[in-house]
Amino acid sequence: MFKLLLHQWKEAQRSTFWQKSIALNILLGIVGLYLMLNVLALSYFADEILQKAYKDSNVVDSFNRILFYFFSFDLILRFLLQKLPILSIQAYLSLPIKKSTLLHYPLLKSVFSFNNLLGILLILPFFVKVICETQSLQYCILWLPSVIALILTNNFLNFFLKKFFTKKPAIVFLILGFIGALLYCDFSDLISFSTPFSKLFLLLTSNPVFLLIPAVLAVSSYSLAYTLLKRNSYLEDIHKSTTRNSSNFSFLNRYGEIGDLIGIELKMTLRNKRPRSLLLIGTLFLAYGFLFYKEESLNDYYILIIAGVLITGAAALNHAQLMFSWSSCYFDSLLANKISMRNYIKSKFLFFTIICVLCYFITLPYALISFKIALINTAILFYNIGITFFLLAYASTFSTSRVDLGKGTFMNYEGMGVSQFLIFIPLFALPVFFQFIFSCMGYPQYGIFALGIVGLVAIACNKFIIQLILKQLVKRKYKMAVGFRQK
Repeated sequence: MFKLLLHQWKEAQRSTFWQKSIALNILLGIVGLYLMLNVLALSYFADEILQKAYKDSNVVDSFNRILFYFFSFDLILRFLLQKLPILSIQAYLSLPIKKSTLLHYPLLKSVFSFNNLLGILLILPFFVKVICETQSLQYCILWLPSVIALILTNNFLNFFLKKFFTKKPAIVFLILGFIGALLYCDFSDLISFSTPFSKLFLLLTSNPVFLLIPAVLAVSSYSLAYTLLKRNSYLEDIHKSTTRNSSNFSFLNRYGEIGDLIGIELKMTLRNKRPRSLLLIGTLFLAYGFLFYKEESLNDYYILIIAGVLITGAAALNHAQLMFSWSSCYFDSLLANKISMRNYIKSKFLFFTIICVLCYFITLPYALISFKIALINTAILFYNIGITFFLLAYASTFSTSRVDLGKGTFMNYEGMGVSQFLIFIPLFALPVFFQFIFSCMGYPQYGIFALGIVGLVAIACNKFIIQLILKQLVKRKYKMAVGFRQK
């Protein structure tokens, strides 16, 4: 097992990406250290925060209630963001190494992941400062292993969800949706799940025998993840499944070259890990309406505008921020073949529009809360299609970093340059600026109409906008191609 870890370290250290990104790795290390210090500070001062938030409750009971939210959000975020440790077993199959060792390795390595470290840092200062000072010795001895066992349970369940997602994505979404529904019910005080969760901890610490419950959960989740890895570790089965599940989108052929290019975009997004993950993360924002659309926020146009941009456009924004970088691995082919750059840009525009319209209709039921939401989201839809696409496409022409489509999204900044970060300032600032002008004039409701009109005018001038992007792309395409060739 140690030799496998050593091999992985040498592979990472000798890779060209590591050599080119030493400064980025140092920066990420500083960001990680800063995040850990913040988590430690939050845990250390948690008792003071909880005393103000839950004045009538015991601090330890309140912290146990908060753990319900932590474990729920932790599982969802792990599924969306955490990159699983991967070992390419093909090079080891001819060596005298047990296959079980190769399968146990990524599971055991994941125990030392950054997410698990953050979870432990979140509970450790509170445990030392509060629980050890106020609770019995038995409570202290049983509480800490129980929480660590549940953190590990989430860690191994993430393996199961990610591997199972490739075969049964609908079931995984139902599981994550169910967790989200539990959180919403608890947030809205419809049904409390955090209170029974706190009482469960009191039960676990009342008798040493009950420590077996979280231990069994951790071991069971490990066994489940191992069994799933074992069933999917045969190269022949993987080849068959990928061949069987491939989609050709032949119905797009009737739309000529633009249809073919949209089909390529769909295949690239659905078949590769990073674009698919970013699209899925964007769909998570569709549920943000439950957080934003509260009764006290329905008269605040600024909150409603920001919510509209996030809810109806996050999925499209996530995908479009790397609009041309997604094609980096075959960008030379696009330049060498007789493919119209205008049609290439137009296919990107239509793909962006389809995602925005789908998100708009999915979130349309929020209008049942207030018709004002539907009005604002409609204006934001026009703004996104007309203005946001132009801003993102123009900024994407400055990206010269190759994107590995197979890598995960967590702590992955490939293709992300300064332009990708700066472009989000006007994306959110322009709608707010429109609203600010009309609010200063005493007509805040007209800011929404102005936003929609600007978007419609931009859509009507679509040919002119695409022509501007085309000129910029033609000007930058050879610099982009040189950057995309660098691995």
